[in-house]
Order: sequence, then structure tokens, then C-alpha cells
Amino acid sequence: MQVRASTQSILLKLRRPELVQQCIPKHKLIDIDGHNLAVKHGLEEVKVLRNLGVTVPSPILYYYDWPGKYKPFAHQYDTAAFLTLNRKSFVLSEMGTSKTASVLWAADYLMNEGHVNKALVVSPLSTLRRVWLDELFAVLMHRRVAILHGSRQDRLDLLAKDFDFYVINHDGLAIIADEVRKRMDIDMVIVDEASAYRNSQTNRFKVLTSMLRADQRLVMMTGTPCPNAPTDAWALARIVNPGKVPRYFGQFQRMTMMQVSTYKWVPKPEAYTIAFEAMQPAIRHRKKDCIDLPPVMVEKRECGITKEQAKAYRDMKNYFAAETGGAEITAVNAADKIGKLRQILCGAVKDPGTGEYHDLDHTPRLETLLECIEEASAKVVVVVPFKGITLTLEKEIAPKYSCAVLNGDVSVTRRDHIIKQFKNEKDPHVLIVHPKVASHGLNLTEADMIVFYAPIYSNDEYQQVMERINRAGQVNKMTIVKIGASELEWDIYRLLEGKRMTQENILSLYEKELTRR
Repeated sequence: MQVRASTQSILLKLRRPELVQQCIPKHKLIDIDGHNLAVKHGLEEVKVLRNLGVTVPSPILYYYDWPGKYKPFAHQYDTAAFLTLNRKSFVLSEMGTSKTASVLWAADYLMNEGHVNKALVVSPLSTLRRVWLDELFAVLMHRRVAILHGSRQDRLDLLAKDFDFYVINHDGLAIIADEVRKRMDIDMVIVDEASAYRNSQTNRFKVLTSMLRADQRLVMMTGTPCPNAPTDAWALARIVNPGKVPRYFGQFQRMTMMQVSTYKWVPKPEAYTIAFEAMQPAIRHRKKDCIDLPPVMVEKRECGITKEQAKAYRDMKNYFAAETGGAEITAVNAADKIGKLRQILCGAVKDPGTGEYHDLDHTPRLETLLECIEEASAKVVVVVPFKGITLTLEKEIAPKYSCAVLNGDVSVTRRDHIIKQFKNEKDPHVLIVHPKVASHGLNLTEADMIVFYAPIYSNDEYQQVMERINRAGQVNKMTIVKIGASELEWDIYRLLEGKRMTQENILSLYEKELTRR
């Protein structure tokens, strides 16, 4: 087999060319270097040839210009090519392997070739803008995108407009599902963090499956397909390729699990192999195998705020505005006032009189953090800028993951013990740290992810904290996740990224925030 890019054709050496001739009407008999048949190098021709046992590469690898500011890595070429050749499939690559860009390139190519008109992306709320919108802008600047978030009518109004990509969160899908099913031009659905659909009894699962049409392309993305048990694969397989699994969950459970007591089941030795076979067609790349990846991948996760937080934030800003009354504000005062606003966004406010923290409902930020921890391949370091909030998070994370806290109240002896456990034992899985404690001297290469629960103030601490896992002895590719809920937080992150966190800039941030509606 030979690809002739100049003529966009495939030259074949076949003992029985008539088999291909019967299946591909447009062909040409030739006699070139032993090749006896030429066919167009198009997606449909490649699929036919592959079904006949002739391994032919996807045309995307030869005729696509891979737009955007990034040059694809080898595994991204591989993933995009795979997606062009499979109408419904899984991308099971680990977090940090740039799945998003791979999927977008594949979708763009399919749009260029007329195989896809418009795509719907369904993802966690925290990734709508800080992952999908950012990546679409970086990779496919020529495509139009709508973030379907806001009121019910806002979402429906945006859906009715002409865009190439519509991006909505998992729970928001119920609002637009009926309209999407009627929209024949939305012929590709991309589901990010598909593990959210591993329970077939949830409303999420029922909404998605009722919306999907047989004619649509479907990509289900998750780096953690079976986070709890091999049976997690059953519901996902029912969405993509139902013929791969039994019709009923109980049958699949008996295939993969052994019942050892009335309420306890354990996986059979071959269980995860069965689960992986059920989730086909699929492609998976592990971080450690992607040797062409940069050492550190950075992701942004946007979370919402609760009504209680929104009210407290608004009241605090109004109080500051009234208190200022035109008086001059120093940088020190501005930093203190911004700190109070940041505390509200994190979910707890410090009483200046007692020093105690009073909790606010902060469910969206906590859920975003738990999503990140679940997606990590190894241990996780969570950076929290307020000492009191580290203790709140410890109580909230502990029911799901073993965790420990390092802050200024932890004695040196206790601190050393915690670090030793983190490095040498299974537990703790999550280390919650204050940046002043963790910014220097620690080697935490047992973790492959650092999550900034909120931005911090110091350029030095910001850079130093990230280097806690990026050190000699690290064997995993690493991910830095930044969580934010307001433009104030993203402004701080931008200053930190440019090493421009100065007193003057903090004062400017405060003045800007008071005028922001």
C-alpha cells in the first residue's frame, strides 16, 4: 500500500483486486511499481478498506493543516485519526494527555470534509470556559462557539443561533435535550468526563441516552472509566456500543464480580480486561507513555458560587465602597480587603475578633476539587491560601479520600511525620497545604497533580509550590489545576503567571473589583 498525497489516492497491491472493486465503485486499474489498483484516499474509502482487512491511515494525517498555536504531539495525531474512523468511540487517555485538542482537531477536520455540521460538547460546569472555550480559542480560532450557561431561556436562545460548537454542562443538558434531538444539523456529540454517566439510574444518564440519535457521531471522554469497580463500564458501554455488554446490569455484574457476602462484591481476576473489551472502540494513552508531552500540563477549572456566597460577596463589596467613601486606599489595605472577598469565594469568612472561620455553602468549588482528585493518576497536593479553610477542606475530603493538612499550626515533628507518610505509604492520598508551608524544601514527587483551590498572592510561592512535584525522582507526567469562580481570581492568576503580583497591581485589582458589576 502506498499513499500518494499529491493525488489524494491510495495505491494497492492486491491478489484479488475485484473484491475492492465491488465495494468501491470509483477506482482505477494501474500498473505502478507492482501496485494494481488506485482508489481515492477519503474517509469512506478508508473505512471500506479497513473492513476488508487492508490497513490504511486516516486521511487527516495527510490533508489537514492542524490549526492553532500548538503543534500536535504524536499521540494527538493518533487520537484524532482514530476519531475520524469511528462514529462512536471512547477516548480513555489519562488526564494531562491533551484529549481536548485531539478531539477538536478531529471535529474540525470532519466539518471541513462535510461529515459533521455542528457539534455539541457536554462537560463539567468547571470546564466550560476554562478548558473548552480556552482550547477552542487556542486550537480552532476560526470556529464559532457558544457557552450554553445561564437561565433556561438564555441557553435555548443561544442554541437557536448559528454556531459550530455548543458547550453545555452535564446537568444543563436536560434543558436543551429535546431541541438537540430535533436539530439534525447537530450531528456530533462530545461528552467530557463521561464517567458522570456510569450509573444508568441517574437522570443524567436518562437525559443523555434519550437525546442521542443513531445518526450522530459520539465521543465519550474519560481518563477514569472504572473508578470504583469494573461494573462502571456497563452503563458507558450501553451508550456507545450496547452489543458489547449484556442487556441487564446484573448479568454484567456476575461476569465481572464475585459475591463474597450479602452486600459485598469483589472483582474477578479477569474483570478489568472484560470491562476494557466492553468499552470498544476506544483509544487510550497514559501519561508515562507520552514521552513527547511537556513535563507539566496546566488546566483551568471554573466553578460556580452559591446564592449564599453571592450575597456575602455583594454585601462585602458594598460595605467596602461605603467605607472608602472616596478616601485613599493603600496597597496593604487593598490586599486585606481582596483577601476577605477571596475567603468568601473559598467558602469561609474569618471573624476578625475571634479569628474563627464561619463556613458558607461552597458546594460548587468543593465538587470541582473532588472531580480533580478523582481524575489524578497518583497522589494530589491541594494548595489553599487560608489556614482556616485547610481545616474545613480536611473535614469535607476525608469521607472520600485519606488526607492530611500542612499549615502553620502543624508542629515541625508532626509535619515531618505527615510528609514521610505521604512519600512512603498509601495514605494520605491528598495533602492539603498552605503555600507558606509548602513553597520551599519539600519533595512531593509521589503526587502527579497540584490543585490551586484558589489563587495565592506571592509570585515566589506560586512558582515554588508548583516545583514540589516537578523534581528529580518524578516518574509521572504532571498536571497543575487552577480553580476559580470570578474574574478577580482569574486576574490574580494572570498576574502570577506573568510574575507581576506587586503591591501596585494589588491596589489596581481592588479598584477594578469595586467598579465591576
